Formats: sequence, C-alpha cells, structure tokens
Amino acid sequence: MNEGVFRAGVGRVDITPPLTAPHASWGAQVHVLPDGVETNLWATALVVDDGTTVAAWIDLDVVIITREQNDAIRETVGAALGIPALNVRVSVTHNHAGPPPSTWNWTKQGQAALDGYFGLLPEYAAGAARVAFNTIKPARIAVGKGESRVAINRREDGPNGRTVTGVNFDGIMDPHVFVARIDGVDSTPIAAIVGYTMHPTTMGPSNRSISADWPGYLKRTVEQLTGATCFFAQGATGDVGPGPEGFTDRFEVIRKLGAMVGCEAARAYFDLNLPAVSYRHERVWESGAPLSVWRADPVEEAPVVVKVATRQAKLSLIELPSLADAQSGADAAQQNLDSLHAANAPKSEIEAATFVAKRSYMTLSRVQTYGGKTHSEVELHLLQIGPAVIVGTEGEPFCEIGIDIKARSPFPGTWFGGYTSGWSGYIPTASEYPRRGYEVDISPFAPSAASELTEAAVAALIELSDS
Repeated sequence: MNEGVFRAGVGRVDITPPLTAPHASWGAQVHVLPDGVETNLWATALVVDDGTTVAAWIDLDVVIITREQNDAIRETVGAALGIPALNVRVSVTHNHAGPPPSTWNWTKQGQAALDGYFGLLPEYAAGAARVAFNTIKPARIAVGKGESRVAINRREDGPNGRTVTGVNFDGIMDPHVFVARIDGVDSTPIAAIVGYTMHPTTMGPSNRSISADWPGYLKRTVEQLTGATCFFAQGATGDVGPGPEGFTDRFEVIRKLGAMVGCEAARAYFDLNLPAVSYRHERVWESGAPLSVWRADPVEEAPVVVKVATRQAKLSLIELPSLADAQSGADAAQQNLDSLHAANAPKSEIEAATFVAKRSYMTLSRVQTYGGKTHSEVELHLLQIGPAVIVGTEGEPFCEIGIDIKARSPFPGTWFGGYTSGWSGYIPTASEYPRRGYEVDISPFAPSAASELTEAAVAALIELSDS
C-alpha cells in the first residue's frame, strides 16, 4: 500500500440468472419461470484504498439477500482481496424483476437452479472485486447532490379507508439525488456513485422477463453520459414508489424513469470539479465586446480517508403468532396452491391462491426469525470515502427516517438507505402504524423502531466523525 495516496478501481460481472430459476416474487403473478431477459443483471465492485485501509463495495441487481448470504459474500470477497470481511459493503438495488429471494419459492419449481444461483453469488462478487482491485489506481473524489421528484409516496388511501400500496401525491418523499464522482488523477472517469429513494417495483406481476428495472437504466444512462462505472445506493424507500406507472409490464416506463433520474445524476456529476478549483476574474479581453476572462485556480485538497464502521441497532419487535400456527397456515396455503396448479385451475384462482401462499410464507419467515423475542439487532454499515459517507442498514426503512438521519449527520455528504448487509423487513415510522397497510402489516418491528434506528445511525455517524 502507498500511504497517503488514495486509489480506486472498479469491476463488474454478469449475474443474470438462468431461465430455469423462478422469476420475481409477486403474489399476484401466475407464471413461475421467466420467458426471457430484458436487461442483464450485474454485480459491480468498487475497491478503495487510502494507504491504510482497503474497503470494497459490492452492488447487486437483485431484490433481497439474507444475512447469511451477505456474510458469505463478505467472507469470499474479503478473502479474495486479503481484507477484513467487515470492510466489505454488500447492497442490493431491490430490483423486483429478477430472481426471487432464495427462501421465497413457494411454487417449489426451479429450486435447484435458484439454490445454485445464490450459492454462486459470493464467487461472482469476488470475481468483480478482483477485477476492481486489478484496475486500482491513484484517484480523487468529490461529492455533490441533485434533486429529482420522479418518486412518489406509495401509501395510498384506497377504497373503504384501506391503505394500499399505490400513489399518494401528497405524501412525503425524498428528492435528494446523492452523487459522488471518482476520477483518476489522470482525469479519466472511474466511478459515479448515485443514491436515490424509489422502489424498483415498476415491472409488476404481469412482467415475464428478467430485468434490472429502473436502477438498471439509471446506471446505463449515467455510464453513457459520463464514461464512469455507476454504482447505485438505494435509499430509505419503504414507503416510496415509482408513481402511477408502476406495477406494469411496459419496458419503456423503466427506461424513462431511469433516464430521468440518471440525467439529473449526470448533471450533478458534471457540476463537480476534479481536481477542485476556484474561479476568479483575471482580465477583460477587448474583442468588440469587452469579454470577461476568468481563471481556474487549483484548490488544495484534503487527503482522502477511507473508513469502515459497523454498529448494531437494537430495534423493538411486535408480538407475533406462534410457530405452530404460522407453519399450519403456510402448509394449508401451499397445499391449496399445488392443487390448483395440478388441476389447471383458472388464472384468477391461481393468482388469488398465490397471494395467500406468499403472505403465509412471509408470516412463517417472520415468526421463525423473530418469534418469542422483544428486540432484534440490525446492522448499520458505514463506508467513508473522503467527503462521502454512505450508510446502509438491513430492511426497508421509511423515507422520513433517511431524511432525518442525513439532516443530523456531521458529514455534509451523507447518504442513508436500506437493503444493505441483509434484509429484516419494513421499518415504518410510528405515525404510520394507525393506518396499517401492507408495509405495517408485514413488519416485525414495533412503532418505536424507527426512532431507535435513527438515533443509532446518528450516534454512529458522530462516532465516525470524532474518530
């Protein structure tokens, strides 16, 4: 290692699953296997080194990984790079048009292919990390931000007062577009890190193709415009979605949404100067009109420091059903679904039974994980790269949590989101519990969990700053 010299490298491998593995995980879908591939899925790796600390980030175009899968990826990447496993950040885009979570295959079809796919993810990630490490070179970083209002709150007041997952134009959303730009000291683009808060649920139950949803097109847009490899950091998007065009099978929608957010990210990217400069008036150049000529003076840059920290946030849980009741409900739902498939039942009956099976298995999974407990710990992972601090947690926090944490951070260039280090479920704000709805109904967490997570994250950021 070269002490005091910041270096960065990127790598990428294709992780598109086989078409013999199950597709997506929508309760209303009637197909099991995908018909084709609309966009390939990627594992993208960033490796950074400040001469003292080497850290890696693995960005996966999948919906959910478990804690165990996260730990396996960390260990494999860490071993490949010769760094501590905790120095590896693993996050997912939360794309709903790829393979389902490894434990959510209630159809039981294609399970071997699904198991093989998730079993190979650590090796794919390590391969991307090796490519990144092999391309590492002296670099600079700057952080900035933009604003996009493409996303819409999705906690809609539906018919008969029922809270549904849809469109709430008056609800809270987070317009922040986080952007970090990493260039080589030779001015070649290396990486563009983009954070935005919007569920990748654009491709819905009727879509039958593997796709990276709108984050895939955000990456492709940014890369086409900047030449840098794009990394996506999902935000606190538990209650935010893609608006009235969501839950579709129209690929033009994800192309449009990804381009809209991606163009704003590229604008913010190009607004950053690397190396940093300040402008001053130099002279008036007489040329018919008096032309004001300005000069760019280099600004002394602080050394880029790489730091990694992990903390456990202790969150309160609600009381859950018994394991026996949850297992019985899942078994009954599975038997009914299998019977309908065997009888070639009408599409509407299979759709309704699939929804029931999904909810039953989700309940069983929550009970198996959290049953009988009053609290559970979720991990906070903090990665600092100079002025950029990226904080991730397990699960799906509501956007107000992310807004609060970023506002209270001692680092101006802070990003916060979920879908990092595993998955633990929705983390709603306390004010949303009386409204119930999908996100609240399937959450294992108590109303106080949001504030517990917020305080733990802010404390971790302050501790990182003080260090």
